[in-house]
Amino acid sequence: MFFKKNNSRECDNFSGKVEDFAILLKGASLDKLASYDKRFNKCFIVSDYNDELESIGTFLEGKDIVHFTNRSKQSTLSKENYIKYKIRNIQTGQVFRWKHYRLIETYFHYKSMAIGLNVFPLPEILLNSHLSMPHEYHLKFPNTGILSIIYALKIIQPKVLWVFGLDFYAKPYMVNQTQGTSLSLEQQSDKLDRLNLPEFVIELIKDHPKAKVMMASYYDGWPTLNNMTLV
Repeated sequence: MFFKKNNSRECDNFSGKVEDFAILLKGASLDKLASYDKRFNKCFIVSDYNDELESIGTFLEGKDIVHFTNRSKQSTLSKENYIKYKIRNIQTGQVFRWKHYRLIETYFHYKSMAIGLNVFPLPEILLNSHLSMPHEYHLKFPNTGILSIIYALKIIQPKVLWVFGLDFYAKPYMVNQTQGTSLSLEQQSDKLDRLNLPEFVIELIKDHPKAKVMMASYYDGWPTLNNMTLV
């Protein structure tokens, strides 16, 4: 199998106990990173992130970064950014299937960079995360950012999980989006509401009480949770 195996409990370069781990999404609340960047050294950056790195990359230099992304090669980073930030591991948001031609195409796109990138399919054990979703999502989760949170809580299991930029489109993205999704902000917000993803995330956090979640967000619908602090 040409994809790097990912059947272990944690992603390879996050082996061992992780105290503080961060997920960097794309919402306006990503601007809070400047106040907390010294609190973690390991993180995911999610989906196409070249423009975000141009804005906040100085806060990520020297950190242990994995690129968590979807199956589309349009969401890859530039070769220059993989080299600059010493990113070697790519975690895709789909399990491996031979008929997933876009995923295989993306794999070869990463390999064509010839800089030693490792590509991980989504662990099969996370497929049950899709059970509450409509059938069209039975092999993929409808939102890559939320899937990265599922992965962190279930696989990496840090003591403290920092989440930046999960605003549920309450405010625009931190930077203008030049690639990736073809949906407008309104369409993406409607999709979140239709699938009740804000409530899904709330229940996900409740279901992992051992993790302390530090949520940097401009979304105003967060309830008070014992294991979550809004920052």
